[in-house]
Amino acid sequence: MVSAHAAGYIPVVSGTAHRWLAAALVIMAGGLAANSLIGPLAFDLIDYPFSETVRNQGIGLEFVSISLVAPWSLVAAVLIWGSRTPYAPVLAVAPGGYTAYMMAQYIVGPNYVVYPHALLVHLALFLLGGGTALAGWSLCSPSAFARPKLLSRYGYLAAGLALFVVSRYLPAFAGSVTEEPLPGEFADDPAMFWTIVLLDIGVVVPAAVVTAVALFQRRPGAAKALYALTGWFTLVPVSVAAMAIVMLINDDPHKSTASAVIFAVAATLVTLFAAWVHVRLAGHQSSPGGG
Repeated sequence: MVSAHAAGYIPVVSGTAHRWLAAALVIMAGGLAANSLIGPLAFDLIDYPFSETVRNQGIGLEFVSISLVAPWSLVAAVLIWGSRTPYAPVLAVAPGGYTAYMMAQYIVGPNYVVYPHALLVHLALFLLGGGTALAGWSLCSPSAFARPKLLSRYGYLAAGLALFVVSRYLPAFAGSVTEEPLPGEFADDPAMFWTIVLLDIGVVVPAAVVTAVALFQRRPGAAKALYALTGWFTLVPVSVAAMAIVMLINDDPHKSTASAVIFAVAATLVTLFAAWVHVRLAGHQSSPGGG
């Protein structure tokens, strides 16, 4: 049995900050589930001024929130509260980031001209999501992860994720030169479209690029960044695939079988890669030198 010190990390015993983070995750999970249930997925108590297409996408999003993101948050809370697993806090980054990312769309995307009933709920979840992501990141020491000998090779994969996101907006970049009108799918809900563009290009892509650079340079926090990045990329592509599938099921005017297949395949590949990375990085903690 290799000791903790020999494995290159020091176990972190859950303290007050960890318990607060665990409690925040439980509250966030409950908020996400409640928001999904009162939306178009179930009781339809919130009247979003969305087009049919975005409404169908919202159903897919809420299904993923209640079936995957909320349970992930609860599992992370249990691990953070009572486990000596040193990397447990970083498990809060993915659901926290997902929640902040999605709530920004709920707040800005509907292009409200009145003050909505759900405003405080969505603002609270946005702040809770961002707070849990930052807390999870700060409470997880880079020393919780061994640095594999081939760590720099993961940089190409992080860079690939950034390029994948950028590739989705190449038509927008090209259209901005000639001021082409938005396609019908986006023209009906321009605020939602531009909110997602800003979040993806302004937040997600830089985060992936910074992670790639850290991995290439084998920075101390590179493995932690990869853990967080792949976790987030597990949740969001799955939600996008769910949106496309719901559009097919509900015979949406902008449905696309090809898009549904592509997003489903991409979500599966990213999820398998993320699982492999998580297991591999965790496994390196039991190997002296992380080789």
